[in-house]
Amino acid sequence: MRAVYQALVLALAVVAAPIAKADTLDFTITGQGSTYTFSLDSSPTPDLDVSGVFFRLDNVLVNVDDMFGQTSNINFFNSFAAGGLSLVDLGNLALSGPQLYTGTEASPTFLTGQFNLTSGIDPYILTIVPESSPVPEPSTLLLLSTGALAAVGSFKRRRSNA
Repeated sequence: MRAVYQALVLALAVVAAPIAKADTLDFTITGQGSTYTFSLDSSPTPDLDVSGVFFRLDNVLVNVDDMFGQTSNINFFNSFAAGGLSLVDLGNLALSGPQLYTGTEASPTFLTGQFNLTSGIDPYILTIVPESSPVPEPSTLLLLSTGALAAVGSFKRRRSNA
């Protein structure tokens, strides 16, 4: 019976655990009164890579000022090409600054943190953070565990009465 109880508790822990998307990053660019937000895989597969210069991701959904997004191609430049990125289909916003990834243009992995970028003389800030995942509230976990314990008690009573 103890094994059934332990299996139930283990199953409850697996079901109740939040599903984290550690592989997805949230990007937020702020500057000149506008905010651009989008999410990307931490190690994306480029749609185009020009070794030694940049890589491009096509059809990225970008939200501008919390309004419904539109797709844009985004180029990410290495340090030899002035770093930073450009949002090609959103007014061709070109932002120079540090290189935002490690690895090669064919196999990049994004850095996380806050980066200072510029468009000419206009300053922008880019923040790259892991995507937040929903976490169950403590009351939800308590309710689930109470149900599991009630099921175990009911099972014990039925077995002892048989």
